[in-house]
Amino acid sequence: MFCHSIRSLFVATGLFAAGCAIATEQEVVYTARTGDTLIALEKRFLANPYVWKNLKTRNRIVDPMRIPVGTPVRIPVGWLRAEPLTARVVAMQGDVSMDGRALKLDSKVPAGTLLRTGAGAFVTLQMPDESRLTVQPQSAARLEKLQSVIGFGGQQTEVFLEHGRVETTVTSQRGPAARYRIRTPTATVGVRGTEFRVGSDIVAQSSQAEVTGGEVRMSPADAATPTALPAGYGVVAKAGAPIPPPRPLLPAPSLNGLPERFERVALRLPFAPVPAAVAYRAQVARDQAFTDVLEDGVFNTPEARFTGLPDGAYRLRVRAIDDAGLEGLDAERTFVLQARPEPPVALDIGRATLAWRRADEAASYRLQIVPQTPDASFAAPLADRRSDALTASPDLPPGDYRWRIASLRATGEQGPWSDTYPLVVRRTPGAASVTNYNRRLIFVWAGSAGQIYDVQLARDAAFADLLVDQRIGEAALTVPEPTRGTYYFRLRSTDPDGGSSPWSGVQTLRSVFLLPAWSLSAPATASP
Repeated sequence: MFCHSIRSLFVATGLFAAGCAIATEQEVVYTARTGDTLIALEKRFLANPYVWKNLKTRNRIVDPMRIPVGTPVRIPVGWLRAEPLTARVVAMQGDVSMDGRALKLDSKVPAGTLLRTGAGAFVTLQMPDESRLTVQPQSAARLEKLQSVIGFGGQQTEVFLEHGRVETTVTSQRGPAARYRIRTPTATVGVRGTEFRVGSDIVAQSSQAEVTGGEVRMSPADAATPTALPAGYGVVAKAGAPIPPPRPLLPAPSLNGLPERFERVALRLPFAPVPAAVAYRAQVARDQAFTDVLEDGVFNTPEARFTGLPDGAYRLRVRAIDDAGLEGLDAERTFVLQARPEPPVALDIGRATLAWRRADEAASYRLQIVPQTPDASFAAPLADRRSDALTASPDLPPGDYRWRIASLRATGEQGPWSDTYPLVVRRTPGAASVTNYNRRLIFVWAGSAGQIYDVQLARDAAFADLLVDQRIGEAALTVPEPTRGTYYFRLRSTDPDGGSSPWSGVQTLRSVFLLPAWSLSAPATASP
């Protein structure tokens, strides 16, 4: 390290340091030591030859070959010799390009690079000094300068935000030549270590800054007079107008009511409303620093909605937006999504025969049924069974029930339960009787007004080979007399409200030996 003391002077671009004097450009001050000459300082620090003459004039040094020890030598930062640096892509999501080419994770990003993000896309750069810049969706930002100054500590970073938004965490800028600036078409923001956001709207010809930690200085693009923005404040600057007074950012929403675990792919994240908020921005990231952002959305109501996140642990960040478009302080919460394998979607809800659609990743299903009660607790289910089919006909007495279903992978891993659905078990129709008249069979049973009946007559007890399959509106059915043999009969009723009973017990129909008559047995004790 050199034996010199250095101080940083206030600059028109917005950089500042405590106790510094005002100047027209950023300078460093080198304190001369024994043996120093202006030519030696030029070789050590300056980018171009023969600039030592300008140093002589600027600092009113009489003899360039003999500088008294302790003499302060003021050097404009723009004269110093710089070493180019590169940023690194530490996280990205979606459609991100660098100078028109697709960008990859861990890519090196040199100065002069233009980054563009598509809808829902992000990219986070890490600078050599550990500062991080996240370019938000549908933005264009150029990394104009990234360098260190030879002989003087600190990193110089300049970003030009054409449009869109960036969020940044800046490492405390050490060294007299250090600076971090974000420019837009209408304003410049300079810092020496802070957390802030910058937005640029080309259509509205405006820029905005929101400070969540530390302090920044914001100045119009055509002026050098900066406005200080402390933490918790923001401002919207219009082209051609002075920087308005900073206004407080809206407070962070409360996320205390959110559960820690979610079990639906269609993720709904409600939170408490914030007074004076006109909208809310919500982001989901894999990490607590929000370097690796996966989702971002603006919502008009206090509920964030996202679809398509894979199962895993995430960090949620929510902020309110005021009527000027300024985004407020952040609320954060960790949550877990465990939504797969997804439960199947129920069909024919309320009917005695349960049915559901095939679910992705499901090899089988787990079904539970409980009586309909005010809390419908599944702690002690009446039925808890595994099924490889897409339907189930539970053998339950007439009554009201609730049921739910979950998907099982081939490994036996169970996904989340579905919503609960109603199940109404109607009274099964009573036994039918049969008479034979004029080579026709007449089936009759007890019914109720308004009921509709499904009636089946089959050649096999599994009802795969159907001879009759009819829906009728009266409690009787006439069919042509079949050939002599054995058949199987069953029916079910549908009430006017659409609820159906289970199938009746199966009755066996037989022709009487050597007589033109038929017999119909009593119903079987269990439904198939």
